[in-house]
Amino acid sequence: MDLKSGYPFWAIKNGLMRTFPALDHNIVCDVAIIGGGITGALIADDLSSNGYAVAVIEQRDIGWGSTAASTALLQYEIDTHLTELAALYGEVDALKAYRACAEAITDLQTLAETVGDVDFEMQDSLYYASRRRDKQPLKDEFLLRQKHGFDVEWLEPDGIKKQYGFKSSGAILSKKAARIDPYRLTHKLLDRMQSSGYHVYDRTEIKNLKPSAEQVELTTTSGFKISCQ
Repeated sequence: MDLKSGYPFWAIKNGLMRTFPALDHNIVCDVAIIGGGITGALIADDLSSNGYAVAVIEQRDIGWGSTAASTALLQYEIDTHLTELAALYGEVDALKAYRACAEAITDLQTLAETVGDVDFEMQDSLYYASRRRDKQPLKDEFLLRQKHGFDVEWLEPDGIKKQYGFKSSGAILSKKAARIDPYRLTHKLLDRMQSSGYHVYDRTEIKNLKPSAEQVELTTTSGFKISCQ
């Protein structure tokens, strides 16, 4: 099986959903967001819904960067285990990080329902030990999550083999995870934002950024100015 190609999956699946103009004049806004992928789109949507005049600037086509090649998996786990975060910063602060990530999945579910047609679905997530020596640290991680109310289940080797058909010494089954089409959500959010009178530009590259006490001025490679607070 060829797992790689020269084309991002989500862009092939959806095609070019719509086009956005390149910036061809000077503009003024409250907030300028550089990057028109899923992160920029979510930030722009939140700020614009709270009354800020937002401009999104993307040097390529909207959603064409890492968004178009995303795994599209939504998980509350971050790169550092909850046990490791607790050792570094204490359980209280470590839990704030993990709970914020878990709440974000619920927030994205609500947003997806509002926007519609972005292939959102809740899923289970399996985190398994790839080596036998990883079992105990993973079990400690499970116990700490379980202690603090995360919806998790511990699976022994027999359970993993029965449910998933492969061998592992242990795994955490999490009930809070999801999938979404990030390319489609990006386009739909920015389309909605532009229809509401906000600025969205692609094929516009920022050459210079000049901050001052009153504002930040961005200059494109074509010489147009974006003045923002």
